[in-house]
Amino acid sequence: MRDDILFMPLGGGQRTGASCYYLKLGSANIILDAGNGNNKGIIFEPDLHSLVTSPYIQSINQINQIFISHAHYDHIGYLFKLMKEAARANVYMTRVTKLLSGYQLYDKAFLSGKRPDENKRLAAQYMLDRVSNVDFMQCINFGTYKASFWQAGHIPGAMMVLFEYGRRKILYTGDYSLKSTPLAGGCVLPDNAGIDTVIMCGLHAKHPGYIKNLDNLFIKVQHVLNIARQHTGPVVCYVPQLSKGIEFIKVLNMYNENNIPVYIDNSVMRIIEKMEKLAVPVLNENNKVFDNSYKREPYIYVTADKEHRETGFCHYVNVDFSLHEDFREMKEFIKKINPRQAVMVHCAREHSPYDETIEQVLMLDGESRTQFIFAEEKEIYRI
Repeated sequence: MRDDILFMPLGGGQRTGASCYYLKLGSANIILDAGNGNNKGIIFEPDLHSLVTSPYIQSINQINQIFISHAHYDHIGYLFKLMKEAARANVYMTRVTKLLSGYQLYDKAFLSGKRPDENKRLAAQYMLDRVSNVDFMQCINFGTYKASFWQAGHIPGAMMVLFEYGRRKILYTGDYSLKSTPLAGGCVLPDNAGIDTVIMCGLHAKHPGYIKNLDNLFIKVQHVLNIARQHTGPVVCYVPQLSKGIEFIKVLNMYNENNIPVYIDNSVMRIIEKMEKLAVPVLNENNKVFDNSYKREPYIYVTADKEHRETGFCHYVNVDFSLHEDFREMKEFIKKINPRQAVMVHCAREHSPYDETIEQVLMLDGESRTQFIFAEEKEIYRI
């Protein structure tokens, strides 16, 4: 049965963006994530043509299941297009991921102060109605294989998928975090899982010098609060990803000891209100919905609207930070599950040709049994 397990990155191989992966378990054709990428403002998509020209599938309609790990755009941006092409496929994600995906793929694009497009709204709702909700630690038997879903951390709703096919166990991590974040707990895996292969999102697998603590949201929050305390003008915070904006507001509320008003525009507030209904608390008494009235006191304004322009003098801050595990945490994760094989995807380029990769470091570890594949896009691998 080993020869029946095939893997092919359609996007998000040894680069970031457009994460989308084909997994063949015997007769089952599976897609893991369906993202778009953005390179200096140019959107790029996964290459499904490479799949239908392979010996293993002749039509996207042969896809049986689609599993979405979490609701970041580089993992869901292509989802609606894929669902149109793979009309027979069943789509699985958690309830929170479904909520965030709907907002990312429809609400943010069409309702952020713009005239809504009713046809696009109905089309988006039809797609979302096709999605099946799954819960953490739930297991589904698909006949030829089983899939169970485990908390990944990273952002609310993010899940790992553990496939059991014959005697083989294959874990797809999506983006994950070992430790808790302000909005999500750390990843959870079954005890003694005996994982044979991990398909792992390893953004920093080639960056041994990267330390997450030097690029985290707590530093960004302190920077914004320092500006707000020292200056009279407003601090306008643009958040490029909604999930990062929600985490930013959560931590901002934790450290806002001076009770500086935090105004939130509708591009962010709508999704926060939906998340709070799902028992993900974010807001406090310092948070207010932004309006255009004149404000005398210093304040912080959070928006996800690129077209927003604050009138008058203001301090503009681009709120971006990494939610991915750094090199040390990645090493800890691999050693914890100690798989026989690690297929590395979602990897950014090395910073220097002299930097060691996670493979080179673990080769020197006598307790590690893991062999590595750094999977290239459009290449087919037997795993």
